[in-house]
Formats: sequence, C-alpha cells, structure tokens
Amino acid sequence: MSPDTARDSLDHLFRHHAGQMVSVLSRIFGVRHIDLIEDVVQDGLVAAMRKWPYSQIPRDPRAWLTQVAKNRVLDRLRRDARSGSIDDGSFDLASGGESEPGARFETEFGEDQLQMIFACCHPAIARDSQVALTLKIVGGFSVAEIAKAYLAKKESIAKLLTRAKQKLRLGGVPLEIPGGAELGRRLDAVLQVLYLMFNEGYAASTGGEIVRRDLCFEAVRLAELLARHPSTASPKVHAAAALFLFQAARLPARTDVQGDLILLADQDRDVWDKALINRAIRHMHLSASWEKLTAFHLEAEIAAAYSLAPNFAVTDWERILECYTLLQAVTFSPVAELNRIIVVGRIRGPAAAISALERSAARYDLGGYNLFHITRGHFLAELGRADEARRSLERGLSLTQNNAVRRFIHRRLGELLESK
Repeated sequence: MSPDTARDSLDHLFRHHAGQMVSVLSRIFGVRHIDLIEDVVQDGLVAAMRKWPYSQIPRDPRAWLTQVAKNRVLDRLRRDARSGSIDDGSFDLASGGESEPGARFETEFGEDQLQMIFACCHPAIARDSQVALTLKIVGGFSVAEIAKAYLAKKESIAKLLTRAKQKLRLGGVPLEIPGGAELGRRLDAVLQVLYLMFNEGYAASTGGEIVRRDLCFEAVRLAELLARHPSTASPKVHAAAALFLFQAARLPARTDVQGDLILLADQDRDVWDKALINRAIRHMHLSASWEKLTAFHLEAEIAAAYSLAPNFAVTDWERILECYTLLQAVTFSPVAELNRIIVVGRIRGPAAAISALERSAARYDLGGYNLFHITRGHFLAELGRADEARRSLERGLSLTQNNAVRRFIHRRLGELLESK
C-alpha cells in the first residue's frame, strides 16, 4: 500500500472512529481522564501515521489503535501512581483495567458511545457548550465542523470548548454517566448532538464527499436505541428518529457515481430506501401520542412531505411552508429560515424569494453562510440577473470547503456562462 493510500485510510479511520475509541477507553478508565484519553488517541494516530505508510496495515486497524491508546493510558496512570500524583482506585492498574468495566447507566444501555454522549451533556455547563463538547469528544468533529453547525467562527468555538472543559475540571464537576431522572434532564441536549451529527453526515462541511453515511446511520442507530429504551423513549425521540430515517432513505439518490450532488427535483425516487421510509412512518405514528409539538415533530413532517410525495411536481409545498412557519415560532433558526424561503420561491416565485432573502440578510448575520449565497444565486439566475447570480455563486464558492459542493457551484457558474 502506498504512503498516500495509508494516510487516506488513517484520515478516514480517525474521522469515523475516534469518538468510538474515546468512548471505549472512557468506560474502562473513567470519564474524568478524558483529556488524557483524547491525547493518547491522537498520539496513537500519529504513531500509525509514521508506521503504516511503510508497513502492512493491521487486519483490524481500530482495534490496533484502541490497544495502543489503552497501553499509553495505562503507562501514564501507572507512572503517575508511582510518583504519588494520583490515587486512582476506580480500576485495577495491575490487571490493565479489565477487572472493572467502569461506570454504567442505572438502567444499562450497553452502548459506550451513547453513554459518553449523556456524560458530556453535563448540566453544569451551558447547553451550547454541552453539545459542542460532545461533538468534539464523541463525534470526532473538528472545530471547523462544529463552527459550521453553529454558524459561528472557529475561534469562538475553540474558546467555548476550552471554557467548557475548564469549568468541568476546575469546578470539581465529575463527568459521570447519569442515572435515573438525570437521563431525562439531559435528553434534549443528547438529541441536539444526534441532530447535528446527522446534519454533518447529510451535508458534510469539508472533505471530498457531500454525504458521510457513517455519521447519518450512527445518528439513526443511537436515536432508535433511545426510542427503544424505557428511560428515554418519548414522542420527541420517535420524532427525531423519524426525521433521520426519512432523510437517510433519500441518501442513495443524493449523489451520482462520481459523488456529485443531485438535487431533490432530479433524484431517482425508485432508489430511495423504502424500508427506511416504512421505519420512519412507524416512528411518526409513535411520536403522535403527545400533544406538545416539538421542532423534531415539525421537521419530521417536512421530511415526510418530501419523502412520501410520488414525484417532485406534486410535493405539498403549502404544507411544508406551514410547517416551517410553525417551526420558526417554536425555535427560530436562520438555517430553517433559509429553507423556508426556498419553499417560498417554489410557491410564490423567485422575486418573492429574493425579497425574503434580502430581509433575512438585513436581520441576521448570514454573510458567512455559503448556502445563503448559493440560494440567492439560484433565484437571481431564475430572474435572468446573470451577473448578480454569478457574483453570489462566486461568494458561496469562496465560503465552501466541501469539494462536491464546489463542483456543484462550478457547474452552475458554467451554465450561467452558456446562457449568455
């Protein structure tokens, strides 16, 4: 295997499995050692980066990396124990930590990653900090990916993460797996983590692929695990699971064989996953047992309207617009507002959409959001304002780090040139 191929495999492994490795090691050694665990997982990847390009990659790379990281944690803790700098009785250092499985849920989930998500969503820190910290530690998200999810600057997210860890550590707050009623109190933050995890998988902010199926289906798996568990099953969890499944069902048609983006209007609905749609419908029915209407209910209904329409032309745009209007009343989001305006354009035409986009731009800071400029460019092109459309698309291109989206914008720019 060439050095470049090995490095690509390592990059894939880190992005897809670092959070799982951190979760496994946190169960073994205790989540209060999270900083050390994150460091050794990174160190193991650096060691592999140096070794694997020039040797055979292990048969089970994740197991190899996890074992390397585990050995490094043990070495560090044993050294600290000998020096008297720690007194750790949570596991047996002599046996390699195997005699004690670590903290578990009061009602066992048996799922390292989900337990770690609940542990990181600690009420001692603010909600945004909980979610960002969990995405970083468990999801393996980069600071840039978290910043994209929050429409924030990378510097702001980096400071937020630092403050969150300091508050947990300096405040003496134990980062522990919760039990009993505490599970329910942390559920909203956990669902927000899964929501952002799915969104990053559905429309990756960086890299060469627009879709990261691993993130999408990990969010689906964990949401359905929550929906089955008696301590966390609730209508809003079923609504979240329905939303993820409706969206995941369309993934097979979202890109072509080259990995280029296919818009909803052009997708082959015959390749949508009907089994996932049926699972989504079951979760939708279960979510209806609650009078309270959550954002997940409304987004699931929007996704259902798209997924259950026999073709693009007969999509119930009026119902989708109504749901977006209700969604904005429940919890306002500039991103949801942009999606609402796209639907306005479908119903009332591009001029109405442009007018709504300009009002949003004046009210919210969307100048650094690539999809705002891409959407604006699309509607300007429909109005025949080619030069303005080109400038908007070029601005969107400058803000885009995903190669598949960049290729999509280049195609649109080429179409504008051909239409002159």
